[in-house]
Amino acid sequence: MLGTVLVIWGMLTAAVVLGQQQQWDQSPLEHAWSPPYYPSPLGGRRVQDDDKWRQSFERAREFVADLSLLEKVNVTSGIGWMQGKCVGNTGDLPRLNQPGLCLQDGPLGVRFADFITGFPAGITAGSTFNKDLIYDRAAEIAKQHRGKGIDVMLGPCTGPVGTKALGGRIWEGFGADPYLQGIAGALSVEGIQDQGVMANAKHYIANEQEHFRQTAEWQGYNFTDLKGQLSSNVDDRTLHEIYAWPFADMIHSNVGSIMCSYNKINNSLGCQNSYVLNKIAKDEMGFEGFMLSDWNAQQSGVASILAGLDMNLPGDEMGQGTGYMASNLTTMVMNGTVPEWRLNDMAVRIMAAYYYVGVDVKREEIGEPNFYSWSHNTTDALYAIDPENSPYGVVNEHVNVETEESRDVAHRVALEGIVLLKNENCTLPINPQSQSIRQLSVLGLGAAASPQGPNCPSDQGCSEGVMASGWGSGAVDFPFLKIPLDEIARRAIDEGVNVNWNFETTPSEPYEKAATYSDVNVVFGLSDSGEGYINVDGTMGDRNNASLWHNADQMIKRAAELNSNNIVVITSPGPVNLERWIDHPNITAVIFTTPGGQYTGQAIAEVLFGDHNPSGRLPFTIAKNDDDYIPIVRDVPEDGLPQDNFDEGIYVDYRLFDKLGKTPRYEFGYGLSYSQWKFSNLQVSQVKKPSKTLPPPKSLGSGYKDIDSNLPDPSECVFPEDFDRVNPLFQYPWVNTTEQLEPHGEYPYPDGYSTEQPTSYLPAGGGPGGHPQLFENVYKVKAQLTNKGPYDGGYVAQLYVGYPESNEYPTPPRQLRGFDKVDLASGESDTVEFDLRWKDLSVWDTNSQTWIIQPGTYKIYVGSSSRTCELVASINI
Repeated sequence: MLGTVLVIWGMLTAAVVLGQQQQWDQSPLEHAWSPPYYPSPLGGRRVQDDDKWRQSFERAREFVADLSLLEKVNVTSGIGWMQGKCVGNTGDLPRLNQPGLCLQDGPLGVRFADFITGFPAGITAGSTFNKDLIYDRAAEIAKQHRGKGIDVMLGPCTGPVGTKALGGRIWEGFGADPYLQGIAGALSVEGIQDQGVMANAKHYIANEQEHFRQTAEWQGYNFTDLKGQLSSNVDDRTLHEIYAWPFADMIHSNVGSIMCSYNKINNSLGCQNSYVLNKIAKDEMGFEGFMLSDWNAQQSGVASILAGLDMNLPGDEMGQGTGYMASNLTTMVMNGTVPEWRLNDMAVRIMAAYYYVGVDVKREEIGEPNFYSWSHNTTDALYAIDPENSPYGVVNEHVNVETEESRDVAHRVALEGIVLLKNENCTLPINPQSQSIRQLSVLGLGAAASPQGPNCPSDQGCSEGVMASGWGSGAVDFPFLKIPLDEIARRAIDEGVNVNWNFETTPSEPYEKAATYSDVNVVFGLSDSGEGYINVDGTMGDRNNASLWHNADQMIKRAAELNSNNIVVITSPGPVNLERWIDHPNITAVIFTTPGGQYTGQAIAEVLFGDHNPSGRLPFTIAKNDDDYIPIVRDVPEDGLPQDNFDEGIYVDYRLFDKLGKTPRYEFGYGLSYSQWKFSNLQVSQVKKPSKTLPPPKSLGSGYKDIDSNLPDPSECVFPEDFDRVNPLFQYPWVNTTEQLEPHGEYPYPDGYSTEQPTSYLPAGGGPGGHPQLFENVYKVKAQLTNKGPYDGGYVAQLYVGYPESNEYPTPPRQLRGFDKVDLASGESDTVEFDLRWKDLSVWDTNSQTWIIQPGTYKIYVGSSSRTCELVASINI
């Protein structure tokens, strides 16, 4: 039945997209559903040929076999919000003198910590298109987590993928393309776990907007008619080719943990959706680590656990004292509702990932966490949730984890992520002597220091100055912040130039005077976004529109009316509308940067003055019309259950623009250089003849042996007599009375529930990330790249593939399938090489539930952007 439904949807996708107007109210996905998939696959069966994983599972089973039921519960359960040093803490094992896991945000550095580096955002790392730098950034962030005693770093983020241009958290990911997200995510996983810190891939899955992600959160924003979370409704092919694609790459790189998301997927909550957790992640993609909930994303006990959730965090409902695991998990297992083998598997998966990554080795070197999430005080309440009744002690050792290497990497990412959009008559780089510049004005609030300092009171939730980070749990406290005005002024003054500035947001006499009487204006505009729990100037996470904030469009346009030489600098977490001024003849140059971290101002100044030749590329499309973007769902329907129908299917970002023949202002992959570059001599060679279908996967490992049952006497599950609880909100594995352990009627197991483990792989399965053949190289593509000068610099070569035309498997005209950045001196040439994997030429077939390669002619494009492909060749399969 499912296959039939999805085939019909595949035809409807083409009809909807080819019609020049999406029919959002006639979606075939309205109130879509997820089929059940049980049981949760046992860990360790899909990595029998990987000695490191196999040995890690053996160690984990031996460790868990020695645990009591209550100790297993502690391994899997969070202790509650603000009950430990980290944002997430699992229960201790006092008998073994083993503290629980410390899990900490995140994607830009160590959240809530001092003496750390404030790195550029993931979207800025994606803008570099520099694989080595993406790895280095992740490694340096992980080193700082390691130095603070953290076990699990909550990142990288590849969900949201970036489908919604105005999505609040797109800056935490790497760009609006699954291939870019997958490569960057995999490199980040490797960089993190090479440091002995476990990576956590998030947010799984189809988590593309902040509106209505959590019911109580958005009811608090006066959406009182909201009755449940937003459902992201997506067809099976799109789920595989867009949203699961980067997670498969990260699983192939052996990520230790994955975070399930707040939203529903096809009307089943992300953390209790057995189809996406059990089937796609654990079975089909061979994920052998553990699945943990986003904070407060678990909304059921038995249902979530049977659907594949292995760990809940923070353990309660954000300080409300109620949780779905801990003592409740003890009850579930003791009364037989949750099979004992399922609890064993949860604990084994956690410990196997722990050993695989080498967290145990890290702990021996560093010890317990030496920082405190809840204040920068040296001494404070040990349990911040209840400071009045908590004992006090040393909570923060103020360990300095910043290094020259971490600062250098943060600086290089900020530099290489800057994109040059426009440069008329070689306005840039600024050369005061040759351009006769004696007076320079810096205009716009985006160039200024915030009056609140480099760190807003709440997770960067403010926007009164330079935008160096979005807001929310992905943000960090900057140790310092390089301000654009300071850096531009310092450089200009050193070259004998006078500097004026004005940060007003409405035209005034001082603003117009500064704009008029200068040889060049550098005019800043910004927009901002973040996580939905913070409201900044009426922006509740997702941006309300693509316009610049603080009246910047008017201020830029006014400067252009008063002066013939205006350089515009845009800082934004995502695409913005530039149409009010971009074509003005007095706007001579435009540079664009996503959140650049602590070196934002310095990087901008170095590009402006030519210390660095810009090499960043847009990791998304900038449209001419806001209506060309896939919209945010902002209204609650009559039934109170908002539906986000992904009617665009696989046509996201540049794919949709190309399919509809819409001309963007700047396309995906676009970016200029101060040099001229040339591609030549395209060569495509076959490495291995690609089969049209995947061969049957090898037999599923049968070596798993469950841990012997060791259920205790019910009396052992009750709180010990005279036990001194830390506070009433702390989550313990004990229950109050044995009566709680007794079954109360028959549990209503979901349709399709089973405890019979599969005996064979799914057709697309067979190893980490899916069938091993998916990751085999089948073609090698080479081209020559020449820097024709006059500057040294770097350039991004991009590979796109056009699939055969097909009514059965319609595909975008071009899809990114390779990228590489090459540094060349002026006049130098070098060869760029790309490997095309079997996966990169495949499509998901909903009938056979596997990947296939269509016979026909494939176009191979190499060039500078998704729409500027200087070289093209064809291969026949």
